[in-house]
Amino acid sequence: MEEIYDVIIIGGGAAGCTAAIYAARRGLKVLLLEAKAIGGLLLYAINIENYPGFELISGAEFASRLEKQVRNLPVELIFENVIDVRKLDKKFKVITSSNKEFESKTIIIASGVEHRELGIKGEEKFVGKGISYCATCDAPFFKDKEVAVVGGGNTAFQYALYLSDLCAKVYLIHRRHGFRAEDTLIDRLRSRKNVEFKIPYVVVDLLGDNLLEGVKLRNLETGEEEILKVPGLFVAIGHKAKVDFLSNLGLELNERGFIKVDERMRTSVEGAFAAGDVTGIEQQLVVACAQGAIAALNAARYLKEGLGWK
Repeated sequence: MEEIYDVIIIGGGAAGCTAAIYAARRGLKVLLLEAKAIGGLLLYAINIENYPGFELISGAEFASRLEKQVRNLPVELIFENVIDVRKLDKKFKVITSSNKEFESKTIIIASGVEHRELGIKGEEKFVGKGISYCATCDAPFFKDKEVAVVGGGNTAFQYALYLSDLCAKVYLIHRRHGFRAEDTLIDRLRSRKNVEFKIPYVVVDLLGDNLLEGVKLRNLETGEEEILKVPGLFVAIGHKAKVDFLSNLGLELNERGFIKVDERMRTSVEGAFAAGDVTGIEQQLVVACAQGAIAALNAARYLKEGLGWK
């Protein structure tokens, strides 16, 4: 007889790991499936300064602590990429890219998000040849060179701050005068002498043959265009939910493509919960952890106490 888990958690980021911790402590039989490495977007975070209890901790260190905590609990951790989820009667079947199948009574979807692309001609061609979506990964390749960052949120500002310590000059390109980033990050970046703000501009063309050599910008107010000769362009313009593998489950999504949940992290499919960035709610580390806990506690209530569904 195939093993049936109480809960399968899809995604090993902050939300997924927190869900695993709480589910295990509630005595549930837990399987945590992660495609690559524990931590999710934490692995790309340079420093975390807004998580209660830590004035400053690197994303990698936070992820390492999460993994250690999960491994010290009765949680089965398997590194597999989930490609399909189906509900059959009152059970869920989770299928991975290596054709392995797992069954559970409930699921918690914590698959997270992936970066949004600029969506302009040549972008795919220059990925890894000048275009990057991860400053912590690729910044060293541009030491003492001029680079540009596109975006106006926390990630873009954190990238620009990190790059300003390594690069000769950093351009921050944003389409609006206002920013979504925290004021502390904005003030910190404005104080850097080797940072220049290009607002309100958008990237309209990528220049170069085999490697990126520059970008063409357009001012959204005047229509004027200019060229920045930069070999590196870091893109941080937001994220989209990783939900393509859920097409057979029939989950309701919101207008932005994120999974709709209620205050108990219940989705539109009975027995399926969601937590973390995949819900599109605030997309902050502390929120992801809280949602993971809420999802796990309510999965336990659903299984043990007959928690109803909306």
